[in-house]
Order: sequence, then structure tokens, then C-alpha cells
Amino acid sequence: MTARALERDRTERWFVRQGLPNLIDHYSVREDVLTRMFPFMALVVFLELFLVFGDRWSGISQGIALLGGVLLMLGAFVVVNRLRGRPLWMLPDTVGTPEILLYLVLPAIPTAIGAQDALGENILWIVGINIVILVVGFVLTSWGILPMMRWSLGQVRTQMYDIANLTMKSLPILLLFSAFIFLNAEMWQVANDFKWPYFLCVLLLVLGIGSAFVMLSVKRITVDLARFHRWEDVRPFCDATPVEGMVPANDDEEPHTPPLGRRAEWNVALLLFVSQAIQILLVAVVITAFYLLFGLFTVREDTLVQWTTTDALTREADWLRVWSVFGDKLIFTRQLVLVSAFIGMMSGLQFAVQVVTDESYREEFAEGMTAEVREAMAVRAVYHRVLVEPGNVVEGDID
Repeated sequence: MTARALERDRTERWFVRQGLPNLIDHYSVREDVLTRMFPFMALVVFLELFLVFGDRWSGISQGIALLGGVLLMLGAFVVVNRLRGRPLWMLPDTVGTPEILLYLVLPAIPTAIGAQDALGENILWIVGINIVILVVGFVLTSWGILPMMRWSLGQVRTQMYDIANLTMKSLPILLLFSAFIFLNAEMWQVANDFKWPYFLCVLLLVLGIGSAFVMLSVKRITVDLARFHRWEDVRPFCDATPVEGMVPANDDEEPHTPPLGRRAEWNVALLLFVSQAIQILLVAVVITAFYLLFGLFTVREDTLVQWTTTDALTREADWLRVWSVFGDKLIFTRQLVLVSAFIGMMSGLQFAVQVVTDESYREEFAEGMTAEVREAMAVRAVYHRVLVEPGNVVEGDID
């Protein structure tokens, strides 16, 4: 492998760690997605070999069958590598139909060995479960969801002070909006009659509206983040990245980075969305926790009985827990949880709207997040200029 190829591979791995694998040129299912999934797929097959411990044999016979399954797995790996012309024990540099078929079929063999009854049904279950695992793993890997979550949580950790500061600034407005709802008898009556499936439906509805709003707002800024007019604007963002030292001179031709492909644009928007969604979730959790504590000290049992028009609160149906503090009783109930969670959910939605629509809030809330994405766009500009063959760009479309 040439030095240029090594640098390109290192840069593409950096894109994956940032949760932006779709910025890779000629992003391929066989060479990029499934090869990263291969160790996980092999682990799934190995764990399913233990299905040999069925009801047909016992003792040492099961151990022999398990050893046979492991040897079969290793033999299949060696045969596929031999057929593809790779070294026998080399991890695959491309994964195609043979590997996928072996992933689906191999675990069915110990099932056939270890089970006596309902053999066909058991095999169908194994194949079906593996298909589901394959699809979920493909989505997570092709979009870099796990690195994206790790990056977003890292952003939250480094910006915890800013988030706390911003939350405290917005808290009076959020409390002004929600305090009247919390101390409203009708809200507690609704909570008393709320069934958990209905509450889940309301939660999903609010999450859907908020998610659509945030996604549309962050998608609008992805194109601007990818634009650079001079290499001197690119250079500061490339410090401590794989392309450090590769940035063209300031007087070189200005960056003509190709526009983001459709999948790459959605990948960047999804990264911004996940990061912002985690931060908004933290605000909603803080509001919910505040009202749980506030309700413990303000809502007495007689008041709650009157608000909910019930005869009495019960330990089983209402989750009633009572503590004696300062000569009085603090009560924790299901109604308190539902009311607090509902207000926290609506406050989170209000906060999301406020952050997206208010310029000062947006600058303070999203500055660090967009700076990290801007860094990835700067690395992309150098990557296409220096490491990708000119005129050979197919970005964001999976081969």
C-alpha cells in the first residue's frame, strides 16, 4: 500500500470515528460497511454455536459437537479466503454474498445437531433473528450511529458548563410556562386517568414533532458548514487531524470541494441532530426532576385526593410512597411522575423551538457543536484535494 493510500485510509477511519462515514469517497457496502461489521457477525455466529447444547446429547458429547461447530466455522472462513485469493487467516477486505450466506446458514447447523423437536421451526427462527441483527447492524454501521452517539456525548461532557449556564438562563421562562400547568387541578385529573399506552403515544407524538423541527433546522446549515473560500480558513481546523500538514498553501487555487452528496448531507444533519437532541433531552430531564422535587414539597395527600376526585390513594395503583419530614408527610405518586414527565416533555419541546428560532440562544447553544462539524468539513476539503483522485468523486452514494 502506497503512502498516499495509507494516509487516505487513516483519514477515512477518522471520518468513521467522528460519526461521518458517508463523507468517504466511493463509500461501499462490501468494502466499507460490511467489513466493519464482520467481527461482530463472526461473534454472533460463534455465540450461536452454543445452540448445540440442545436436548439430543449430554456431557462430553455436547463438547465434541461444540468443538466440531468451531472447526466448521474456522474451516468456512479459510475456504472463503482461499476462494477469494486472500491469505488464509486474513480479515476480509470485501464482504459479499458468500460471507452473508455463511453468516445466515452456519448457526443453523448446531441447531440441527442439538435439537430433536421442531427442527425446521428452530432453524427458521435462527435465520430470521440473524436477518434482523444484520439489518440493524447495517443501519448502525453505514450511518456511524455508535461513533455519532459517542461524539455527541463527548460534546455534552465538554460543554456541560455551557449547557448548565444556558439552562439556568432559560429556566425562568420555562418555569413561567409550566408552573401554572403543574398547579392546575385539571392536569392532575388527566394524569390520574392517563393509561401508560396513551401517555406513550403522546410522548411519541411530541418527540416526532420536535425531531422533525430540529432536523429541518439543522439540515439548513449543513451546506454552509461545507463551504470554504480560502485555504487559510481551512488550515486552523486541520490541527491534530490526519490531514495536518497536507493543507495546500494559502496562495494555491481556492478550495473547490464537491457539494455534499445526498447521503453525506443527511449524515452531517443527523450528527447535528443527535448532538442537539441529547442536549435538549438533558434540559427536559432537568425540568422533570425539578417538578418531581417541587411536587414532593408542595402537593399534600389531601390536595391530591381532591384534585383527582378519588376516594383515597393506594400503594399498588398510585405507587403511593410516604415519608415523614419536618413533622409532615411527603408523598410520591404515579400522578406526580406523569405530570412532571409531561411538563418536562413540553418544556423540552419549547426549549428546542427557542434554541432554533432565537439567534442569541442558537449561537451560544450550538457554537461548539458546529465547530466540530466545521472541522470535519475542513478535513474533507483537504481529503478531496490531496488524497482523492481528481474527477473520481462519488461521495455519499453507497456502491
